[in-house]
Amino acid sequence: MTFGNPWFLLGALGALIPVLVHLFDRRRPRAHPFGPMAFVLRSQKRTASRLKLKRLLLYTLRTLILLAIPLALARPEFSRDAQAATVTRGPAATAIILDASLSMRWSDGTPLFEKGRDEARDALKDLLPEEPATVLVCTGSPETPPPPGFDRARLRALVDEAKPTYGTADLSRCLDLAARALEESPMAGKRLVVVSDMTATGFRLEAPPPTVKGPTGELVKPEVVLRDVASGRESLDNHALVDLRVEPALQAGPRSYQFTFTVRNFGATPVKDLEAAVRVGESTLAKGFVDVPAGGTTQKTLTVRFPQGGTVVGAVTLAPDALAEDDRRAFVLPVPRGLKALVVNGSPHATRYRDEAFFVDAALTSPGSPVDVAVRDAEVGLREDFTAYDLVLLLNAPAPSVEEAAKLTAFAENGGGLFVSVGDHVNPEAYNQRLGALLPRPLRLVRTSAEREDPDAETKTAKLAQVQVDHPLFAPFTGRAEEGLIGARFYKYMLLEADSPSAPGTSQVLATYEDGAPAVAVARRGKGRVALFTSTVDRDWSDFAIRTSFLPLMQRFAAYLTGSLEEREEVRVRVGETVTLRPEGTQKVAAVRAPDGSEVPVKAQPDGSFVAGPTVEPGVHTVVGADGKPVAALDFAATLDPAESDLSRVPQDTLTAYFGEDTVKASTGDADKPAVPLWTWLILAACLAFFFEGTLLRK
Repeated sequence: MTFGNPWFLLGALGALIPVLVHLFDRRRPRAHPFGPMAFVLRSQKRTASRLKLKRLLLYTLRTLILLAIPLALARPEFSRDAQAATVTRGPAATAIILDASLSMRWSDGTPLFEKGRDEARDALKDLLPEEPATVLVCTGSPETPPPPGFDRARLRALVDEAKPTYGTADLSRCLDLAARALEESPMAGKRLVVVSDMTATGFRLEAPPPTVKGPTGELVKPEVVLRDVASGRESLDNHALVDLRVEPALQAGPRSYQFTFTVRNFGATPVKDLEAAVRVGESTLAKGFVDVPAGGTTQKTLTVRFPQGGTVVGAVTLAPDALAEDDRRAFVLPVPRGLKALVVNGSPHATRYRDEAFFVDAALTSPGSPVDVAVRDAEVGLREDFTAYDLVLLLNAPAPSVEEAAKLTAFAENGGGLFVSVGDHVNPEAYNQRLGALLPRPLRLVRTSAEREDPDAETKTAKLAQVQVDHPLFAPFTGRAEEGLIGARFYKYMLLEADSPSAPGTSQVLATYEDGAPAVAVARRGKGRVALFTSTVDRDWSDFAIRTSFLPLMQRFAAYLTGSLEEREEVRVRVGETVTLRPEGTQKVAAVRAPDGSEVPVKAQPDGSFVAGPTVEPGVHTVVGADGKPVAALDFAATLDPAESDLSRVPQDTLTAYFGEDTVKASTGDADKPAVPLWTWLILAACLAFFFEGTLLRK
């Protein structure tokens, strides 16, 4: 027991006053013979026992009054385990480690981190005046704390200013750093005070426990005091959104996506009818309910159709629980805008399936496609106003006139997309003369790999051999989807020159035939893109148009050439990690802002990319260009580490065995603290004693 005002204990000597009065008040009566006294003596014998009891009670109550008042003024408190350790071990240099991980945001009305700060303040208050101390706020990347000192105000300020993070806390690393800091104190005693919820993710129990150098240089175990802010709970129930996939939902129409997210229940009780929703701003676009078994996982898929294209910023959410931070996951989704395409049909036919534009038109207007197609023959189509379109497709069309070629060149350089396929109506010399500066590579001549009537045509036809699947255009065609490409047979195809003399080195071959001849070549022209397919898009020169890969490839051509195909890889970054941003062209990144508006460090790289981070907060991070304008295409969402959502706790016995049997378990939590101070009860006892003492005197 300790006393806030020990000098008031001297007043307890006043409790001796009733005893002294009792001793000095004991008189011996003189004997006087008197006959009638016989009657008085007989009456006194009947009341003697009652009077003795009354006098004993009076002396007891008066002693209690004079004893309780000075004890109450001395403000006694029962000593805590940490203080008991101090008494038995003596003064010690102390390091207080405050857990600042995401799990400390768990709240049952009061966040665990707030309880942790109270515990850290109590640990500072419990120190003896001669005990130096230091404070370490433990995060995923902790810094070495300052050496122990006696500036209590500075240490309290560190605790008051501490904030919980959104990442993990490496308590084992923090204990090692704190132990190194304690070695700088000459005091023999060393103490580590751990203020934490004791979740398993914070400890690496396979590593050896912390040690410090003793006075003679030997390694000794410091005293370890565990302050459990979870008040000894067996578990901290929590459910979390641990994964999210966003994929196009072509069956639901243009600009439709399905959101598939995984919900994990880390608690010991099942979760019923948990609300899940997709939200953009304050609007709820889709909502459903899921049941998650205890300790289990459930997936939920919601389909959303966006009314228009552009970069959509939103979040999928769960009904919040005690740890609301992991019940939400933000997303940045590039939704393709509606496209207008002009198809210039160079070989119309009365029979639809033999028409040059039939298969292309069917692919671009299929369900889920955002392309609005206008089909024109070559004579009419080349006279159209190209500025009204996002994409122009020349399908086996004759070479345009000089004026028409100039219009096409201006269209591409101003950001339009141009797709060119060849055929019997394409004259290589005329195309090179009119569109040589626009094509990725000059045309050369037609090669025939096999005639359709040839019995061995199946083995002689050319096939695609090398496809750049790392390019956005062909990215989906991997695994089983690759068969739709490499299985296509080409009877004829156009050979290309090495490169365009007017723009050397600007073209890129994305697919080749077995003999190495280019099948698909692309190039940038001004702000736009041009793609050249060296065979036909009908069935005249190949059977590619009836292959399963044709429809998605034509849609990706439309998206890629108009710049609406997402070329950058999906940015997956967790809180605490860095992210590499790759701006398009000569664009620069000036700043990256976190959801709370603070700036994330950004560093330019020699290859033109930018490294931002480490991120410290989940949610959408906005990117600002050198011109001060937002670059929505580079925005990204940082997510939480699902491991930190697992709030499984390390049993006290396990920690005791890990740190050693001399580990001290501190009394923590409001349940272990008396609701009313002891000195208040002493004052109440004194008042009751005074009341009963007066009652006895009146009787």
